[in-house]
Amino acid sequence: MKTKKIIFACLLGIGLLGTACTNFDSINENPNDATENMYDFDKGNLGKALRNGGVFYDADVQQRIKALGMDVFAQYVGGNSTARVWTPNDGWLSLYWNNYYTDWFASLNIVIANAQKYEGRQNSLALGRIWRVYMQSQFTDFYGPAPFPKSPEDTNPDYESLDKQYEFFFKELDESVKLFDSSKDFLTVEDQIYYGNIAKWKRFANTLRLRLAIKMSEINPELCKTQAQAAYNADGGIMISGDDAALPGVSGVWGQQYVYYMYQVGWSDRQVMMKTMEKILTGIGGMAYAGTAAIHPEKVDPRGERYFDPSPETNTWAGLKAGIQTEPAGERNRVSAMSRTWIIPNDNRKTDLFLYSEACFLMAEAVERGFVTGAGSAKDWYEKGVKASFAKWSLSDSQAVDYLASNDKNLFGTSANYDDASGNGNTKLEKIITQKYISHYIDLSRESWNDKRRLNLPAMDIPEYRDPGAGTYPNDGNIKNPSNFISRMVYPQSEALNNKSKYEAGVAQLTGGDKTSSPIWWATKKSNYCTSN
Repeated sequence: MKTKKIIFACLLGIGLLGTACTNFDSINENPNDATENMYDFDKGNLGKALRNGGVFYDADVQQRIKALGMDVFAQYVGGNSTARVWTPNDGWLSLYWNNYYTDWFASLNIVIANAQKYEGRQNSLALGRIWRVYMQSQFTDFYGPAPFPKSPEDTNPDYESLDKQYEFFFKELDESVKLFDSSKDFLTVEDQIYYGNIAKWKRFANTLRLRLAIKMSEINPELCKTQAQAAYNADGGIMISGDDAALPGVSGVWGQQYVYYMYQVGWSDRQVMMKTMEKILTGIGGMAYAGTAAIHPEKVDPRGERYFDPSPETNTWAGLKAGIQTEPAGERNRVSAMSRTWIIPNDNRKTDLFLYSEACFLMAEAVERGFVTGAGSAKDWYEKGVKASFAKWSLSDSQAVDYLASNDKNLFGTSANYDDASGNGNTKLEKIITQKYISHYIDLSRESWNDKRRLNLPAMDIPEYRDPGAGTYPNDGNIKNPSNFISRMVYPQSEALNNKSKYEAGVAQLTGGDKTSSPIWWATKKSNYCTSN
């Protein structure tokens, strides 16, 4: 009996020893410390991705790519000596490219991979996939065909064609909206856009799908119709009033402030009105100018008074000509600049990422052109968009009603009254895109540039000079010729040097080579809907 007890004790000891040998990790873990299984450490990383993708991380990239790029291409601001004539700056282009792939995008792919790995993170997975589409679509709007890594292991993928990327975008948005589960954990304070409101993120995703669908209008009308209708009918619907997506500036933190405040107030770099904007705002709506300028047009869209202060030197409400190669000394002090009261009142103003008014104008175009049915009238959507824009700038609904009843034309021939068809430059599509352009100032210049490339709308002045070494542009002076306007920005030189074979395969997808005049896929039809003289 004693022998049996000894044997049993030995076996028990061996068993315990075996257990101990396989549980060193659990013994060494502090039970009070959070682990990946217990807490989603990627919440902060996903919140960071929202800011990176929303405002280009900080002022370094934002100024060089948006303020001196997209804003200039949309003729919202004048740019510096090289930007205003569309001369590429390789340092700026490399800054965007490298930050995007090595930091912003790589971090987001890790968030998505971890959300797939750990249970209970489907809301983070859904938002991560939606935001990846948002970021990649705007990145390719700038360059054209580009690598699209879809996992952390995908370190140097080929330049993927835009038709394939858009196919993936639509699939991602469709699937991601269906992943959301209100019973599961989600972001709160890390999400500075909607603070974890799933209903609003669903509407954001569906409206993003609508935006991307409308971009297909010229290159693939059937795909446009299918995806636009699907976006409108999708679970959660599209954006409704109050769903504007925006990121707050961080007061006093360099690069995280509202950047235009920093440029104009902090750096004394006047963000001036352009002559195209002056022409678009002058006369339309039939409302008398009520600002403080001594020299001004008789009638001005009331948002124009909100957007621009008179010039300090001459007290004039006027714009700067686009593409002046050698700008006269002090010229910017003789034209209007961003309003210190309305546009840049402080350094923590929110940056607009997606506006309800845009959703309305997207629907107005979709219904007007037959891409969406069963959604009411195009006129109703158009007028909702104008009223939403007026409300954003503290203009009354009664002012919007009077404005929308006016047949007064701007200097390109466009009136606000949807039913007024008199004169050149006054089609329904021209009205929709003109109002969309006005409402997008200043933060959504990318979408205004997209419309210009897709439709040649709204009407714009041709810049006086365009860098002939960067692109091939006609000299016909014809604003109805889409080839007179910039189509894209070139790739960083490092890609041609260090990633030559893949770079060349990407360039081969462009009609015209790696030039600023080469259209990207969805704009290759070079459609013209401009009827202005």
